Formats: sequence, structure tokens, C-alpha cells
Amino acid sequence: MLKINFTFLMMWCSIMHAQDTLQILFSYGSKPNTKAESKWFGGIHGGHVSISYKGGYASFVPAGGFHIFSHNKNKKSVFAREEANNFIFDTANSRYLILYIPVDKRQSNKVDSIISQRIVEAPYDYAFFGMRCASAAYEVLSGAGIYPKYSLRKMSIKYFYPKLLRKEIYKEVRAHSWKYFYRAGRKSRKWESD
Repeated sequence: MLKINFTFLMMWCSIMHAQDTLQILFSYGSKPNTKAESKWFGGIHGGHVSISYKGGYASFVPAGGFHIFSHNKNKKSVFAREEANNFIFDTANSRYLILYIPVDKRQSNKVDSIISQRIVEAPYDYAFFGMRCASAAYEVLSGAGIYPKYSLRKMSIKYFYPKLLRKEIYKEVRAHSWKYFYRAGRKSRKWESD
């Protein structure tokens, strides 16, 4: 009996500590270099963040407009699920970076669970001076125990736009020699730099 319990315990530990990979997709902000290109929301300090979720990606976006300051009773936000061929923001010829973060099975399951809950109902409003895609992505990652937890206010200030979160995670990726994929984007736009 002791041998069976020990074997079960070892299998359980092995499953719980198995490595999984979380992908974080960063689209860069930009502005047009030519008149043929249109302006994008956020301009050079725009961009977007999505987290891998059930074979696609999920991200926090405004719904039906957005507020300057957060409104708890009239939320204009949604967590949207994106497929590889149907992103909310253009990735076809855009500059983007995918960072591959090793996580254990528990963290991976927790990310999926948090995003599933957020897709049913976003817990906060999308606001210019409040939660946006970068701070919401960090909130999901910290809720899964991957990064330290902060208050929503601190997250919304610390990760005011995607570059602030991207630089922090990219530095960690390079320090650990984790995998990443970068695409420069089309030359008809001036892209945000790292």
C-alpha cells in the first residue's frame, strides 16, 4: 500500500510540475510613414497585448467606446477570444513579438481559468486612466501566480501601455534564453522601438 501511495504521489508531483508554455503576443504601436496608411488608435505608444488561450489568444479591449476614467457600473470592456486568422488588431504585416514563457501545469490551468471567467464578464472597465490591455494582461498573469500581485491602480499606472510590460517580460526572456519570435513589420509605418 505504501508503495502504491508513493508512486501515486510521485506521478501527481510530476504532473503538477510539468512544463507548459504560455505565449504573450505584443503588437507594436506605430504611425503612418505614407499617406496610403491610416492612423491607428494609440499611435506610436499604442500597440496591443494578447495571451495564449485554448489554441488562440485572449485580450482585454473596449466594447462600445471607452471611458477616460473607470466606471464600475457602466463597464465598456470585454475580454475577447482571438483566433490566429482573426485578430482584433492587424498582425498580418505588423511589427510584433511573441514571448514564450515556461509555466507549470498549475499556472497554465489557472491562466485558462481566469481568462474563461473574464470572457464571461470583465471585472473592470476599459478606461484611458485605468485598466487597459497591458495592465489587464499583467492582472491575469499575476492572478495565476506567474508574477507578483499589485492593486489595479498600481497595475494601470505601471503598465500604462504595452511597451512598458513588453520591455519587462522581454528582459526576463533574454536573461533566461527563452524562446521568442519577432517580426519587423512593413516599412510604410514608423514602428515603436524597444
